[in-house]
Amino acid sequence: MNVTFLTSLTSQLNTQRALLRQSPTNARIVSNERIGGIAKDQVLGAIIYPQQQGFTLVEIMIALLIGVFLLGGVMGVFLNTKQTYSVQEALSRLQENGRFAMDFLAKDIRMADYRECLTTLPLADAVSGTDNDTDPANGFLDGSDSITIVWSEVPCLPPSAVTVPRTYGITDSMGLYQNTNLNVLVEGVENMQIQYGVDSDIDISTGVPKGGDGTANYYVDGTAANFPDWQHWAQIVSVRVSLLLQTVDDNIASEPLPYTYNGATFTPGDRRIRRVYTSTIALRNRIH
Repeated sequence: MNVTFLTSLTSQLNTQRALLRQSPTNARIVSNERIGGIAKDQVLGAIIYPQQQGFTLVEIMIALLIGVFLLGGVMGVFLNTKQTYSVQEALSRLQENGRFAMDFLAKDIRMADYRECLTTLPLADAVSGTDNDTDPANGFLDGSDSITIVWSEVPCLPPSAVTVPRTYGITDSMGLYQNTNLNVLVEGVENMQIQYGVDSDIDISTGVPKGGDGTANYYVDGTAANFPDWQHWAQIVSVRVSLLLQTVDDNIASEPLPYTYNGATFTPGDRRIRRVYTSTIALRNRIH
């Protein structure tokens, strides 16, 4: 072969390679054209394949890493939404329990000393209570107050059969209970503190008003020192109730939440949310 033939062959090979790159679907170019008596396809020799297409391993790993970050973000949003929902649901139930508990108490306290057609019901039987009860025999939680209310529910004879005593207190199962058989009224009530509004214008010897306005002059706890006998209980014209409620479920808050109740601040050992509900209730049948 001379130099001219080799130059021509090289030029034609380069031309075929260029055509192959422009037509990646052609795995092999076959031609009957002969170069110096040699078939061109024989000169090309082995099949020339186009350049490979697709992603490299590095690109795939980067894509997977990005996917993991995106999935983590979605999971974070889901968990935050779930936690927010749990907190909102617990708070809703807590507020609902607080309203129900206060409504139950207020309804009966307002009816204290209601006699219908009776005139012989002693004032001492209408309202009484204990402060920071420590008697486990009654089933109530130590350190929580209890209150007993008596009133006439329906007119009937004889008169001795119409009085309806109702006692409210807190048990160690954290709930507001009624009467000695401990009928649960509301869950999540942790403590109850009661103060009694005293109208000092009432004659302590008879319980008859001395021309007072029927408004409490001060509030005191239901201790034996403050109410040594029925005449002192007869001076009560209103009741102030303070309830400490907690969420039924634990682990609602991210950490223990301190709270203030009855003049003191406490740090609980759990992660429940607590709220204090306070209401002053007038004894309608003692307002003159």
